Amino acid sequence: MRLTLLAFFFISLFFSGKLQAQGGLCNVGGGDFNVSPMEGCAPLTVSITSNVANAVDVAYAIDYRGQANPGVSPLSTYRYGVAGNFTILQKAFLSNGTVVYQCKKVNVLESQPVVAQYTSCGGGNVTLSITDDAISKAYDQISIDWGDGRSQIWNKGESLSFDHTYTDVSSSPTVTITGRYNAGRGCDGGRVATLPISFQQAQLNSIEIKSVEMRGDGTLRLSYLGIVAIPTEIKYSTDGNNYVADGKRSSGGLQPYDIKNRNLNQVYQVKLSSQDLCSGERDSKVYSSMTLSGKSEDGKIILTWSKYPDAADFTSYDLLRDGTVIKSFTSINDITYTDEDVQCGSYSEYQVVAKINDVTSTSAPVGVKAEIATPRPIKEAAVTVAGDHIVTIKANVPGAGPNSTYDLTIERAEAGATLFKKIITLFNQSEYSDPDVKTNDLSYCYRISYTNSCGQKVPASQPICTILLKKNLTTLNWTTETPILGGVSGYDVIQAGSSTTEEVIPVQMNTNYTIKVNAQSDLEYNFQVRANSTAGGFESLSNIINYKRSAGVFVPQAFSPNGDGYNDILEAKSNQLQSFNFSVMNRWGEVVFHSNDIATGWDGTINGANAPVGSYVYKMTFVDDINQTVEKSGTFMLLR
Repeated sequence: MRLTLLAFFFISLFFSGKLQAQGGLCNVGGGDFNVSPMEGCAPLTVSITSNVANAVDVAYAIDYRGQANPGVSPLSTYRYGVAGNFTILQKAFLSNGTVVYQCKKVNVLESQPVVAQYTSCGGGNVTLSITDDAISKAYDQISIDWGDGRSQIWNKGESLSFDHTYTDVSSSPTVTITGRYNAGRGCDGGRVATLPISFQQAQLNSIEIKSVEMRGDGTLRLSYLGIVAIPTEIKYSTDGNNYVADGKRSSGGLQPYDIKNRNLNQVYQVKLSSQDLCSGERDSKVYSSMTLSGKSEDGKIILTWSKYPDAADFTSYDLLRDGTVIKSFTSINDITYTDEDVQCGSYSEYQVVAKINDVTSTSAPVGVKAEIATPRPIKEAAVTVAGDHIVTIKANVPGAGPNSTYDLTIERAEAGATLFKKIITLFNQSEYSDPDVKTNDLSYCYRISYTNSCGQKVPASQPICTILLKKNLTTLNWTTETPILGGVSGYDVIQAGSSTTEEVIPVQMNTNYTIKVNAQSDLEYNFQVRANSTAGGFESLSNIINYKRSAGVFVPQAFSPNGDGYNDILEAKSNQLQSFNFSVMNRWGEVVFHSNDIATGWDGTINGANAPVGSYVYKMTFVDDINQTVEKSGTFMLLR
């Protein structure tokens, strides 16, 4: 058996090297199977028959793509639900421990119906358009039966648009469209698509502009909803009276169109002119482009934009800075704004978007560099305990953005100390994790300052200090120093039991909390305190305190009162007791030591003389922090 496993191991190594060299398990060979059919319409069910002699186990990957370790399973049939070219990999284990492989190709041909749409009018003229997608591309031919005794064939590579005229418009014919394959393929064709024809004039009023955008390179981009086979001219004007046709389209659906080489500071009016198959004509509603200008004055950015000329359907203006809306205006007459939320040297791009019902008109972006006389101090920051030895400091630097730079300096002191020492200076970063701390023992205070891109240094912020959580029996207490700049709105105590879900307990602005447990509570809990910021967006977490419902008292099994400074005192240890009574007895049951204070242990003497080496018995009675009286006894050894 061992030799067989070793042989299998070396054979596997051999085939692994061969696989890497040749690029796939299909090249390993040795297997043999039949698959039928090897080509057909989707969905296609194939039968798989193994021809491998002396096979112990045979399995297949039905869509093998060259992986070194493909998933395989035993199969006799498989149903391919979608079209595609698939490789079936056979993996067979022979009785001698050899592994052999074989691959076969299966071609599943597309069978979904093609997607088509049409336009018509009462005169019997119809334009049929087949969607140019993966389905139509799969077929060699498409047959079209117009439903009036006439038909035609589309061959791959020809136009997918067809014109047809019906002589009888009193009925509603149905067009049938079928994808076909050339002779000799495993599939004759796909499923039939039907398209009932109704002789109605196209609704030209649905051809409308959806958005107007002036781009920074002088391109005026329109997005509009078109109808298939309806010629639509795109026109523009600078005075609202004389229009120039820039181009013509006949596509359906939402269409983009670019009018090149326009003046960024010029307002343009744009509209669409459409004509249907029955010579019906209509002009769309007119929309206007927007212009925007900006300048820096005394550390502020002053922005001015063009007033939208049509008040009838006007909804609002949105002013964007670096892609984010900073102000909205509902009056059509509000065309100026002063942005004061900027940092010295910062560069921002602004745009204004006019909303006209559900249509938008967007100006070209305008970039402005801010010059600020006096930088603003940091007013939003927080510190939070992220682990036993990690404190995370986060700050919002005024005016910070993708185009501004700053240096952020962080100082630290232990809570209560007045001497702060710099621990790091960050470049264009507003978050730092301090690893040189002991968050279960101490609270740490931090001050934050920054230097802007103009070299102006902002004085350090007020100190913000981590929350240090402590436990005294069933009372939790935490430090009162501010953990968040801008104020704390309240504290939450987070209680997580060993078998219950986490519970969040609001305690307002209190800095203590009494644990509420009883004999039915979980045996163990973790507690953590969270402070929430007044303005929102920041929080500060304390260290985690572990609390066990039932007090555990530890007494060692031996001690050696020989004066060497190690293990000289027999002590009981616990930190959750309300009262304690401890006695030591010798082998005859005589009490040789007694204490009511858990901090006072036995030094191994009786009446001032060394007690004999040997075994002793202890008995204790204590009351734990949930008022349970517990009695406990045991033995220990006194050694010298």
